Amino acid sequence: MTIDRQAADLTEAGDWYLANSATLGDRTAFEVIVHRHGPLLFRYARRMLANDHDVADVVQETFVSAWRQLGSFRGGSSLQTWLLSICSRKIVDNYRVKRAQPIDDLILDTVPAAGVGSDPPAAASAMEFLEALEMALLELPPRQRSSWVLREIEEMTFVQIGEILGLSQDAARGHHFRATRTLRERLHRWR
Repeated sequence: MTIDRQAADLTEAGDWYLANSATLGDRTAFEVIVHRHGPLLFRYARRMLANDHDVADVVQETFVSAWRQLGSFRGGSSLQTWLLSICSRKIVDNYRVKRAQPIDDLILDTVPAAGVGSDPPAAASAMEFLEALEMALLELPPRQRSSWVLREIEEMTFVQIGEILGLSQDAARGHHFRATRTLRERLHRWR
């Protein structure tokens, strides 16, 4: 899907302006919101769910809910945080329907293995580590996993993570700490 000429004019607009315009029924402004925040929501959902079909459904459901709830967005947090919060709830709904299974590709497929180059043993070791990390993440409880992914992959603050997951900053930090401790124990072989 490409952004049309009218949407291109809005690409420089701030999230607050876009949200207000979309609340008034401006579908083009909402299209810009989708293009701006869709990749982040997709990355987050991809790391939390088992297959691409569920990921696509959750992201679509997130934007449908956001469209319906735009009138409730008051700007107390960023639009990105608000959308991630909706997405997080949709992911939990998905877990209630079915239990997540291991995903086909590497969870960190966008992160190149440092120093691997053309060294096959190092490349194999890096791949093995990423597969072990992926499996260890899948075994974490959803809130711990979300906290870890949002902090370590998406580089969000604990305040933002708390807003997204409906937790206090300290609770978000606690979930991240427990996730990190568990991952450290399960991945001790790669220290």
